[in-house]
Amino acid sequence: MLAYFPKVYPDELLYSVLARYHRHVGAPSPSHTLEELFGNRHVTATFDLPGHLQSLADQIPSDRGLSVDCIIDNLTLFPYFTAFEPPTVKAKARSLMRNGDIDGLHVRLGLSAFRIGRHPQLRFCPDCVLEMKGEHGELWWRRVDQLPSVQVCPEHGGLLMDSTVSFSQISRHVFIAATSKNCPLRSRPMAQMTDQACKAHLWRIAQRSAELLHRPIAARTLSNWTAFYRNQMLNAGLAKSIRSMDQLRLVDDFRNFYGNALEKLPAIIVNNRMAGDWLASMVRKHRKANHPLYHLLIQDFLAQRELSESKSPFGVGPWPCANPLATHDSKTPIKGFTQHRNRGNTVGVFTCTCGYVYTRCFDSSKCSLGLPRFLSYGPLLEPALRELVRAGSGLRAVGRYLHLDPKTVVRLAIQLGIENTWQRPLRKKGKHPVATAIVQTPVVPMQQTIRVETVPRKLQRRPRYDWVEIDRGWVAKLNAWVIVVLEEIPPVRITIAELERRIGKRDWLLKRRQRLPSTMEFLGQVVETTEDFQLRRVHWVIAELERRGDQVRAWQVMRAAGLRSDKMGAIKAIIEATPTYSKIAA
Repeated sequence: MLAYFPKVYPDELLYSVLARYHRHVGAPSPSHTLEELFGNRHVTATFDLPGHLQSLADQIPSDRGLSVDCIIDNLTLFPYFTAFEPPTVKAKARSLMRNGDIDGLHVRLGLSAFRIGRHPQLRFCPDCVLEMKGEHGELWWRRVDQLPSVQVCPEHGGLLMDSTVSFSQISRHVFIAATSKNCPLRSRPMAQMTDQACKAHLWRIAQRSAELLHRPIAARTLSNWTAFYRNQMLNAGLAKSIRSMDQLRLVDDFRNFYGNALEKLPAIIVNNRMAGDWLASMVRKHRKANHPLYHLLIQDFLAQRELSESKSPFGVGPWPCANPLATHDSKTPIKGFTQHRNRGNTVGVFTCTCGYVYTRCFDSSKCSLGLPRFLSYGPLLEPALRELVRAGSGLRAVGRYLHLDPKTVVRLAIQLGIENTWQRPLRKKGKHPVATAIVQTPVVPMQQTIRVETVPRKLQRRPRYDWVEIDRGWVAKLNAWVIVVLEEIPPVRITIAELERRIGKRDWLLKRRQRLPSTMEFLGQVVETTEDFQLRRVHWVIAELERRGDQVRAWQVMRAAGLRSDKMGAIKAIIEATPTYSKIAA
């Protein structure tokens, strides 16, 4: 058992506790200290996610009240780095910190995949140092100061300073306690900052980071995080629908909101762009873990946006139901609604339990809320409409009763298969008779009335376009672009859509295929099938390997061409048919 174990202060790092123990017992060597603390002299003296903590907890006197889970939750950065991980990953990380080797823990948590690394030096807040000396007479490393998302002290708002303890200059097996010598108050701040708005953003992010340490959030799966951010984007007016996010507007608003603060955070902005396109991936489907700093930034942005904006344009719920056929216990039975963007306006979709659905549109340019518009009636419509038709009610009377436009009533009756007398018979298509009109000419020498026989306007129209010439021109343009696409490296498949995109006429040709026979015949000759494109790509890969002087292997060709394993036989046949090679290295 350990005879001495230092008192634990709030928000203290386990690194501080072990360093003070090392200084108190005066261990002759770091290996001796590690052997006494962990029972293993090869343990790494890390400050963020240490391992072998069960062995340490077993040797701490029981009156200290430090179980292994208490150490993990209150003395390490585990609550921060696992705050947004799925429950299974979080449990595995805790298990490794208890009993296992933590060499691959950063990889398992996905932290190694991000450009955000740990700061090369331990950090401190000068105001906190003065308080520590005055209240406790000694210093310690605060765990919140070592978080990558914290640039200012969450309590005082002052800029953090770098200590003289650098990880590149000390041994991996030594614990160094915080002292006035390695935490000099005359140190330079991590970053010079005069912009108060920028400092306010960083202070708010630091406070959110500290909350993750003291009040961990409930674990969510990746699919739950996807749904969470999509709903937040909808509420913030940054989504076109539940599945389509307005990415361009998100990036613009996000950068305008934070301003220069993004440049002070590690690896958020690189070459004036979001590093690794992380912001777009946060509001897409979550397929992998994201760094806690990314979560903190996007959540803070959406929360501040919600606070800065006025109340919902649709008011505070619940909302009324406009169905005249339903009887509800309450005048406002609708408890919630969904919204999406349509041409810059916000559209709310209100669905009642009776099946009635209506929409309301908020015009942001005029700041006006439109009237409810019918969208769907639900199961109560068909029996009521049949009864009205059977009673011989007029179309307008039925529309007033159902609160619908007469044309909408006719359309719904047709959809439900209800026979009625409201439908007008379709007019038969026929030739327009030649009309005769009398035209009075105001300026006639003899002041006489001239009787002129005119032809209807539709029969007077002449073809507006010379489609023969247009057809010939399209063949020439397509032929030129086919040559361009064939020269693309890597190969690009020749399709109608690809050629239309190159010319700048998307969805133009197929809508006019009947007027462009030569163009359609040309496209039938040059457009590639999937098999044709795969074959051309295989030949290109073989030529590339030959140009580099590499040996052609079937599996390399398959992988480079993006084909599946069932094409291996065809690839081998192509390689055998190539005269340059006499055999295949499969």
